[in-house]
Formats: sequence, C-alpha cells, structure tokens
Amino acid sequence: MVKIKGLQHIGILVPDVDAAAGWYTGKSGFRKKAEFMASGSRVIFVYSPESGVLCELIERPKGSGEAEEIEQNGGRIDHIAYEVEDLETEFEEAKACGMEIIEGIEQVPEFWENGFAYFMVYSPGGEKVEYCKVL
Repeated sequence: MVKIKGLQHIGILVPDVDAAAGWYTGKSGFRKKAEFMASGSRVIFVYSPESGVLCELIERPKGSGEAEEIEQNGGRIDHIAYEVEDLETEFEEAKACGMEIIEGIEQVPEFWENGFAYFMVYSPGGEKVEYCKVL
C-alpha cells in the first residue's frame, strides 16, 4: 500500500492559463503561488488560503494534440496528486502491489526552489493519480 501524507494538488488542463488563473484568483479567492515553464507547458499554481487547496493550471504548447483537444472541448481535470514522504519507497510499493504505472519517477527541476519529483499511475477507473514530493 502506498502511504500518502495528504493531498498535494489537483492538475487541471486549461486552454489559457492566464484566464484560468484570473478566474480562480478573481472569483474563488485563490492566490497565485508560482509560475513555471516545463517541457513547453506553461504552469501556474494557485492556492486557497482558507482551504489549503492547491491547483496546478497547465497550458500545453500550442499546436500539440492535447492543446487542440482542450481548445475544442474545454479544460478538464488531468490528475490528482498526493504527497509522499519517500518517493522511491512508494514507487517500489506501487509496483509491488500491481498498480498500473503510467510514468516512472520523473523529475521537474523547473518546479519550486529545488525541483519536484513524481510518478503517475492509473486507478481501476482510469483516473490518473500522481504521487509526488517537492524536493
């Protein structure tokens, strides 16, 4: 069993990250926490000071298949992410208990001060679940 510390963030694909961030901050009381570029995607993290909810708003590179899909169909939740204490141990546990791995441990050095690492799995219902750690 993978052990989580708590909800880390909700990843949301959006057609326009500035418009999405503006909506969250202007209409729902969120605050902008950080902005990054990673693998051609523009990402803005917004959080709710009252609830502690953190959302990762992701705009894929123009012309990519995912960007075109989002442009046509609108934004959607891409994944839910849970924070873990020891990413390598939990990745081995995920494999041992038969989770369907989408991505092995990946690092995103552009995120946060010292980077970010995660692995992603499918749940039985097909949802994407990320286990992650801010480095």
